[in-house]
Amino acid sequence: MAHPLIINQVKVLVRYHGKYLLLKKIKDIHLDHIGAWEVPGGKVQLNENFISASLREIKEETGLDCKIITELKSLKLEKDGIQTLTKIYLAKSSTDKVKLSKEHSDYIWVTLKEIHSLDKVIYKDLLLRYVEEAERVV
Repeated sequence: MAHPLIINQVKVLVRYHGKYLLLKKIKDIHLDHIGAWEVPGGKVQLNENFISASLREIKEETGLDCKIITELKSLKLEKDGIQTLTKIYLAKSSTDKVKLSKEHSDYIWVTLKEIHSLDKVIYKDLLLRYVEEAERVV
């Protein structure tokens, strides 16, 4: 039996004045994620810690310099034989001016309530749970 591929990754809820940043994916290994909304994040590189990876991914994907506020509950998922260990952080941005990388086609700043009405959101139920948790953090 083959061992599943294990990926260490980070995801970051970036907050600015009570709204959260979502990015629209252009490509993904999971076809159903293409064109869907997600939070910034990505794989942790060799010899990189999770916080550094978080700040690097935010900068690469959005151009934003953020400050990590807190770590939220970690997440383990398995899909299509790929296991992901995801550390999730809440970060604060000092601006809402985003410069997208070529990984994403669009961005929006949304409230918890607005996420409910969005169509294609990657793991929407999980995102809602994490935003609800983030809302309790000042």
